[in-house]
Amino acid sequence: MAPASLCRRAVMTIFGLILAKPEKHRMPAVDAVCPVKPLSRIAASDVITCGYLVIIGVLATVFAERIPQWWWYPVMHAVLVLGLSVFLWKLPPAPRGWMLFVRWWYPAFLIPPIFSELPYLVHPVNPHDMDAQLTAVDFALFGVHPTLWLEAITVPWLTESMQLAYMTFYFLPFVLCVPLYRRRRLLAFRVALCALLLTYYASYLLYFVTPARGPRFYLASLQTLPLTGVWLTAPLQAGLDVLEGVQRDAFPSGHTAIACVVLALAMRYQRRQVPVLLVVVASLVMSTVYLRYHYVIDVIAGGLLAVLCLGVTYCLYREPETRYTALALSTQRSK
Repeated sequence: MAPASLCRRAVMTIFGLILAKPEKHRMPAVDAVCPVKPLSRIAASDVITCGYLVIIGVLATVFAERIPQWWWYPVMHAVLVLGLSVFLWKLPPAPRGWMLFVRWWYPAFLIPPIFSELPYLVHPVNPHDMDAQLTAVDFALFGVHPTLWLEAITVPWLTESMQLAYMTFYFLPFVLCVPLYRRRRLLAFRVALCALLLTYYASYLLYFVTPARGPRFYLASLQTLPLTGVWLTAPLQAGLDVLEGVQRDAFPSGHTAIACVVLALAMRYQRRQVPVLLVVVASLVMSTVYLRYHYVIDVIAGGLLAVLCLGVTYCLYREPETRYTALALSTQRSK
């Protein structure tokens, strides 16, 4: 398929996802209708997670000479994949309580350690940082370096507001997914989980292709005005630096991609949240450049990645859910 046709199809699918009528009814429990085979218990989110773990394990093995203690990654990832496979295989047809929670929320516990691996992998695998090229693209688009231009409007209260907006990234997926899970809106929850995981892992893999630290470091010698907040900016930035380590995660902007995915799915499933989310997401996207974490081209790429991942998710979930899908989150209050 030609690139133009592929892009056109992706845009059409994402608009179909956003504009479709939201589901009005909960999925019924069908455990009395038919038994479920173990393989039908595997969701797209499980395949995506295991696929990413396998890819990183293979990368660490291929570039073993460049990565200190390289064996740790394939071994631990193999243990995770094996453990997850056994857990899903042994899972009851209609899990409840903590088993139900772990079955659907385990990715939330995997994302932080998976992300924390990247500083030890990205640069050894691809030691050629792309900051110069990304800076050149921004300059070609705007005739200036956007982060330098924004110094003209840099004031402490705005910096503080932007830093707080930037931090909302860590809560947005839960703002979307928790209400869907609590209300047993299974199809919506699984679509959201699939889209979010696709976006997270796709952005992580792209960091290996275009590693970059961002204008905060690359253009530091050109910046003449420090980003000084009021109370929280300095401790929040210091905390992120400690927790994330030396990341090369500028392109694409994962903050932008995840925020756009959350907003698009809220338009589909949680429309009451949309007015507030529009303000939050717009502020978050602006903060990525204002706070010098990202180039503008990173933000554009993040938006395109969100469209692509949402389009893929929509294609995966065009067909009705499997029988296990209706089982997995059905309430069993009668028992």
